[in-house]
Amino acid sequence: ITDDDIIICDPEAEYFSLVQRLDGQVIRLSPTGKGIDGKPQYVNPMDINLNYSEDDSPLALKSDFILSLCELVIGGKEGLQPVDKTVIDRAVRNVYRPFLADPDPEKMPILGDLYDELLKQPEPEAARIAAALELYVSGSLNVFNHRSNIQMDQHRVLCFQLKSLGKALKEIGLLIMQDAVWNRVTANRSKHKTTWFYIDEFHLLLKGQTGSFSVEIWKRFRKWGGIPSGLTQNVKDLLASREIENIFENSDFIYMLNQAQGDRQILA
Repeated sequence: ITDDDIIICDPEAEYFSLVQRLDGQVIRLSPTGKGIDGKPQYVNPMDINLNYSEDDSPLALKSDFILSLCELVIGGKEGLQPVDKTVIDRAVRNVYRPFLADPDPEKMPILGDLYDELLKQPEPEAARIAAALELYVSGSLNVFNHRSNIQMDQHRVLCFQLKSLGKALKEIGLLIMQDAVWNRVTANRSKHKTTWFYIDEFHLLLKGQTGSFSVEIWKRFRKWGGIPSGLTQNVKDLLASREIENIFENSDFIYMLNQAQGDRQILA
């Protein structure tokens, strides 16, 4: 018996009964913000703890995450331009300054604070980024513009259920879930506590920004007492990702069950 933590990414809502039997907590991410019991459940993408990075600057790593989030929000083939990144990084640093000076949970920034700070910047690019964020701040997809109201450290077994997010929020929800797990693993690292992270339908987390974040998880978590495991039956989708080679190289253990003939050829 250990006191290790177990976190599950559940894109298809298949783990509820198991987690319930293990006296765990299910966090249901949905456009309405309502959990399994109908009560509000919010995860704040701006959450940060002082152990967020292994170096002296957790803010630099958090800024990188918010750049990835903005890249998803803005979309398009071009993505963020160098000026966009400079403006976002400046706004992020301004927004977090009061919290880092006095780490009170009541001062934790939310997306709306970033939106307001962007509108204060003189560059026209800042107004364009703010306009793209508006949908997620005051528009119909504002579920991630709240402070977290979930005590993530109250249960050893934690499950993020993402089936209800829908197409518009799915990739953003996956990225925010990854960041929430990152926060938990880094907090556990300072307690010398192991965290097991199981990701079902892993092929969903190998595209774009979530794919890049998955590589960082595979590279860093094992140094922090984190043990990530990806589960998938879609070998074609898995091997189509340019990130998977990096992840395989940083995996100590690969277990393959029965494969279809076409998948066997691709694997070979």
